[in-house]
Amino acid sequence: MRRKIRRFAPLVGIATIFAVSGCGMPPTNDSVNGALVEDPTPIPTESIAPSDGELPYDANDPTTWTNRQLVAQTIFRCASVSNVGALSKAVRQGLGGVVLLGGVAPADLDQQITKLVAGASDRVSPIIASDEEGGAVQRLADVIYPLRSAETMGTWPDSEVTRTAAKYGKAMKKLGVDMALSPVADLNSPGHFIGSQSRAFSSTPSGAARSAIAWATGLESAGVTPVIKHWPGHGLATDTHLAPGILPSYDKLKTSDLLPFDRAIAAGFTAVMVGHLESKGLTERGIPASRSPKALAVLRDQIGPDGLIITDSLSMEAALVGVNHRSGEVVRTSLDAGVDVALICSGPSDIVDRVVSQITPEGLTRDDLIDKVKRILAWKKRFGVID
Repeated sequence: MRRKIRRFAPLVGIATIFAVSGCGMPPTNDSVNGALVEDPTPIPTESIAPSDGELPYDANDPTTWTNRQLVAQTIFRCASVSNVGALSKAVRQGLGGVVLLGGVAPADLDQQITKLVAGASDRVSPIIASDEEGGAVQRLADVIYPLRSAETMGTWPDSEVTRTAAKYGKAMKKLGVDMALSPVADLNSPGHFIGSQSRAFSSTPSGAARSAIAWATGLESAGVTPVIKHWPGHGLATDTHLAPGILPSYDKLKTSDLLPFDRAIAAGFTAVMVGHLESKGLTERGIPASRSPKALAVLRDQIGPDGLIITDSLSMEAALVGVNHRSGEVVRTSLDAGVDVALICSGPSDIVDRVVSQITPEGLTRDDLIDKVKRILAWKKRFGVID
């Protein structure tokens, strides 16, 4: 395996996560459209030690971790592909994953990723993830090669889509990238955001499902984790970087936009990215699926206890509705609602501490975090991030 986890002595405390400018998964730029503000939340000075503090830390056993270590593992942060070293401090402090954003990928990106991961030292290595949909959303084109758009690949035979994904996935893995934030299982709805970017395989549920499964199959065969996105279907929504995404009712989604996700999940692809999307009957009023307990319970029931739920970037405007642009609050509420991984691309450097300070028996609990980290570690082991 490329990386290993080892036992090491208990940590007195982990410093806070390094902040990175950027946005979630925009196809053309990485600017943030809603400024995040500092949370007026008191910050603890030390981690809460497991039990009485006498248990030796075991990287394989999250029950021995401090609360800060648990929270850090559930957070993925973003870095420009041209400056992955910006997250070296965060990785040293236990960050769960790094997501590559736009920029010019350097020729020595593989060496920079290796150095970044090596900095994790005795801690659990981070997942390195990247948006690799093809077309307008492809971070590694400069160091691998450009891919055709999903809309174009959707016209190909499934076998060709799988071969293309497998070949590209092998190149990703060689660079040290473990996870692709693709395929898009959204429908191509003319006149709407995803369709305007040629990011969807098909306008029909059956076509979108076939191509998404074919793409995911190829990536997985290369040892890269595919992440199906953007559940429950972004096709009819506006650009959620800028405004809330309002979808048709849940009853309508079940006969159209949700079908490609249902079929991909049934085919065994159970790592899913949740969008900042609202749907009557699925989400609570005014709350996006990314922090909706009701919607996330539906998804968890479908993917099972071992599936992995990842948010779209919580720095996007649609994610911040109702939380007054407080990054700590949006991360905490998403984790409390049921996601395993909170993806955030800008915000205060002490985001981990702000979430730790909000762990309570009545809300986000230590046991909740342990369950999430167990899932994250299982996926890391499955795809060779850790042994």
